[in-house]
Amino acid sequence: TNEGRKISKSLGNVIDPFELVEEFGLDAVRYFLMREVPFGNDGDFSRKAFIHRCNSDLANDFGNLCQRALAMVHKNCGGKIPSREGQTEQEKEILSIISPFNLLKTTREAIKDQAIRLYMSWVWAHIGEANEYFSDTQPWVLKKEDPKRMEAVLFTTMEIIRRLAILTQPVMPDAMNKMLDLLSVPEEQRTFAHLGDDVALEPGTKLPDPVAIFPRIQDTE
Repeated sequence: TNEGRKISKSLGNVIDPFELVEEFGLDAVRYFLMREVPFGNDGDFSRKAFIHRCNSDLANDFGNLCQRALAMVHKNCGGKIPSREGQTEQEKEILSIISPFNLLKTTREAIKDQAIRLYMSWVWAHIGEANEYFSDTQPWVLKKEDPKRMEAVLFTTMEIIRRLAILTQPVMPDAMNKMLDLLSVPEEQRTFAHLGDDVALEPGTKLPDPVAIFPRIQDTE
């Protein structure tokens, strides 16, 4: 359906996916369909819902988290992946929650049932946890009070972003490749096989200048 009404030629409300891709980009369109429409079942398209989902989930939640963390790294860590030495139990806890084992276990279950919508919902729940962790630890305060811990918080946030970007790649390959580029993750280390405990970001690695992956969409209609 389109805006709650059945799509038909007589109503003139047919949606041209190529026009959507031209206006908003392929990854955004793919994300909305995979997130909103149950695979193999009916779903509703709404321009308002599409723009809200892209701005809320992509620009605000994932994109803003990445940009805030990387901006702090460039300003306070010489543009290099920071040290993890100052990690506390709080960092160990969030990394265990968003652990490779849990990520891959849930991923296999979701894909086995073709529950792509639930898979994306689950990934975004973890993105919400990462945002909450970043806000709670306040690395902008730690840079004066405990610079070593600030670096550990930034490293932990970036490592979580790396894991979640790899998981989101099947739905948004172009955007997630750009995000992994910003983290200086080698191209050969971007598969699910590299979510293991033996793979992580390498402290001291030089990072490119941060850029926005998901600019906010302004509705022109």
